[in-house]
Amino acid sequence: MLALVFMAALLAVAGSIPVGASKPRSLSVEPKTRPGQLPVSAGRSPTLGPQAFHPSRSDGVQLDIFNALRDGSPIFNGDFADPFALKTANALYLFASDTSASRYAPAAHIPEIQLTQNSAFQGYYVGDAMPRLPKWTVSGYQWAPSVWARPDGTYVMYYSTPATHPLDCVANPSAAGCIRTAKGPTSAMCISAATSKSPTGPYVDNSSSAFICPTAQGGAIDPSIFVAQNGTPSLLWKSDGDCCDLPTTIYSQQLVPDGLAVARPAHRLIGASQPWEGGLVEGPALVQSAGTFWLFYSANDWGTDNYGIGIAECASVMGPCTKPLDHAWLSSSDGSQTDPGPGGEEFFQTGGLVWMVHHGLDPGETGNLAQRRLYVNLLAFPTGQLPRVAQGDAAAALAEGVLYGNDPKLPSKPKAAYLYLVRKVSGSFAKDSYSSVIADGQVACRDLDKHEDVGETLQSLRNRGLNPFEAYLAAIFSTKYFCPQYVQEALVDVRQSLVGTS
Repeated sequence: MLALVFMAALLAVAGSIPVGASKPRSLSVEPKTRPGQLPVSAGRSPTLGPQAFHPSRSDGVQLDIFNALRDGSPIFNGDFADPFALKTANALYLFASDTSASRYAPAAHIPEIQLTQNSAFQGYYVGDAMPRLPKWTVSGYQWAPSVWARPDGTYVMYYSTPATHPLDCVANPSAAGCIRTAKGPTSAMCISAATSKSPTGPYVDNSSSAFICPTAQGGAIDPSIFVAQNGTPSLLWKSDGDCCDLPTTIYSQQLVPDGLAVARPAHRLIGASQPWEGGLVEGPALVQSAGTFWLFYSANDWGTDNYGIGIAECASVMGPCTKPLDHAWLSSSDGSQTDPGPGGEEFFQTGGLVWMVHHGLDPGETGNLAQRRLYVNLLAFPTGQLPRVAQGDAAAALAEGVLYGNDPKLPSKPKAAYLYLVRKVSGSFAKDSYSSVIADGQVACRDLDKHEDVGETLQSLRNRGLNPFEAYLAAIFSTKYFCPQYVQEALVDVRQSLVGTS
């Protein structure tokens, strides 16, 4: 359950939320191969990245979180696979797997988008967060970055990359980092780390080899950082057995305090054990809610709508874990998600709430060349139940509180502040006069005074012609500025709406 103190914190202050851009133009990209070796398997080609005329700092990209939350549309319509969101005090940074050069942007090992607080959703394509790679690896296969903001103010990026220079396995198949497949030797994908003094980079990898590289299991990909409440860092990752007809397994491994080496052997969390997973699990991410550790993971073939997000309940960071479902937690094949093949999920927190970023296929596209668009959802944690995606209108209203609750331009007088916030979103209350919008808030307070039931209040606001999103906005901000004695009732109802029980 989303605790009331979290909701109160949300209304008091907040942070920034990721948001998305316009529909990309249709482009094609030829899958790359490693010179002198086998073509890489499906899903191993660079993605297309930002698809806008000038995705630069000077031009920016206009984004729309509210429609994305309300109707399930993408927040960024470019090809932005395996996303990771890093939240800092005043900005949100979005990273993705490597992209190929296009008419819109140069190639990037780790593309990055920055969204600053109170920026009215004007995001900027930073470019390549890691412009240079160590000499022992090769460009074109940098996947699934995960970034840790260390306590000392510096940053570590974990990423998947080939364990050798491509030609090494042809010249010396027994070299470290090489693996054998039924069709011959190839370089394993393994995990390395790069550091930076800034969240925007440049991230620098001075290593001489990958630091997690189980070649007997086919290598390792999809790193995801998890930091325990006591500050201990651990890395979740997937053994890349699908490269060579081996099982895929998700592990958790404790790191040394600076995050640049492993501290202990890896612990097995889960493998592919259910029919819907198609023999493959990957893309792990861990979220702690109260005393429960929820392991989210992707499974099946990413280039089809069979791909989905699974969930497991774990006793600790190191397991053991059990799967409470015999089907995907989130998928398009069962109608629980609009974007085809959701996966590559990661999580961040702001305003005391847990948000999920993930990718989904561009409708109508499948296979190795399919584009993967960026999505965001708010999660709810009902007591005694599985986490779930929050109801869209309530989530969008809370997102406005997160984004604008501490806007420096917010007026000091309650009536003016209420007007500023409920009219902040383009199109919301746009046709109503100021007096009518103020009246909406006053009606909400009078109704709460009469019924002490926000559900009835929301219906009263709907009867005044407000859509569900506007009704939530009016209810939330009226209790903040006009009748704070009812804020607890309002928060309870919004909480119930998030989990779909109101």
